[in-house]
Amino acid sequence: MSGVQSRLVVSFRVRNYRYLWVSDAFIGLGEQMEFVVLAWFVLQETNSPFLLGVYAALRFTGTLLSPLYGILVDRYERRKLLFLVRAGFAVNATAIMALAFADELQVWHVLVFAGVSGLGRAFDTITRQTLIPDIVAPSSLMNAVALSRSGRDFTQIAGPLIGAYVLSAAGTGAAYVGVVASFAVSAALSTRLRVRRTEGTSVGISVLGNLRQAASYVRKEELILALLLMAFVVNLTGFPLNNGLMPVFARDVLGTGSTGLGQLLGAYSAGSAAGSATIAALARFGRPGRAIVLAAVAWHGSMAVLAGAQWFGAALIVATIVGFAQSFTMVTMAMTLLGATSPEIRGRVMGLRSLAVYGLPVGLLASGATADAFGASTALLINGAVGVTVAIAISLWLRRLWKHD
Repeated sequence: MSGVQSRLVVSFRVRNYRYLWVSDAFIGLGEQMEFVVLAWFVLQETNSPFLLGVYAALRFTGTLLSPLYGILVDRYERRKLLFLVRAGFAVNATAIMALAFADELQVWHVLVFAGVSGLGRAFDTITRQTLIPDIVAPSSLMNAVALSRSGRDFTQIAGPLIGAYVLSAAGTGAAYVGVVASFAVSAALSTRLRVRRTEGTSVGISVLGNLRQAASYVRKEELILALLLMAFVVNLTGFPLNNGLMPVFARDVLGTGSTGLGQLLGAYSAGSAAGSATIAALARFGRPGRAIVLAAVAWHGSMAVLAGAQWFGAALIVATIVGFAQSFTMVTMAMTLLGATSPEIRGRVMGLRSLAVYGLPVGLLASGATADAFGASTALLINGAVGVTVAIAISLWLRRLWKHD
């Protein structure tokens, strides 16, 4: 095996990591299938980009609870928490499947269930990310984070395509059989993890005390503060594309249907998978802070280019570039944050990191309203311009990010 191939799969030599990776892949597959099916359902039933934005925003209702989730992740056994939340996703999806087969599914049902599953999504993310340093050696952390992202990226290619084709051929209920199965398999695989319980400093401290401890830690660490701010910005301006605007852009600008939407999201995820695989294959990564800033600028700049695309083939190419830059930004950011954070407070810091995801529902609502009033292309152009400007401003204000080795 060549040196590059050996570095690419180093984390897969760890038994626990293999189970976590496959479990993550199935949860990602289910989430992506679910998003395509329900986003198209809401858009077709209401013809409202704003209500589509509301649906997408409700998928992140748990974001405001992220600091509390971080305390739980530091206090209790993480593998058990992961199983509970993923089993909950399966139960929630089963209810939607039953309504769809009974031909009783309505938009308000979708919004309610999206809010319920959104409560668990942030919890799942914090638990999953915090488990990675518990499983692999510090020297393999970059590879493990990148491979974890790659797995979810590949399912984001398959998920939209499978969801869109089954939806088009057999309807919502049939598409949801795959969603339920993916969540159930993910939950079952999470029970195979054998991870030593880590006692964090959250034990014996009040909730308020835990939050103060985490906030104090972030204030003292300029690099971590910069990373959290950057995370908020990219959620506000970058992620509304694939979490809400893409269905509107596909239908209203490119004039394509659910199959075309699946192809666009698949191209975006293919680029994202290529970005994370590139990082996973690297032996080392110099100047990660600088890479984060430059990749974020490229991400938002290519979004602005996508806004002007009128031909479907060109949109597929640009969507792939957007996905590559997005992945490079997020993998490098996660790797840097996990590596720079003390293990005993890692769950609470990742809770604050997930709180930055609150930028996404805000961005989705703003993007949906802009798309309603001025069109999806204008919303994309505004998001791209704001993202480039603020990313550069953060790097100029908190220079520790730019200078970080």
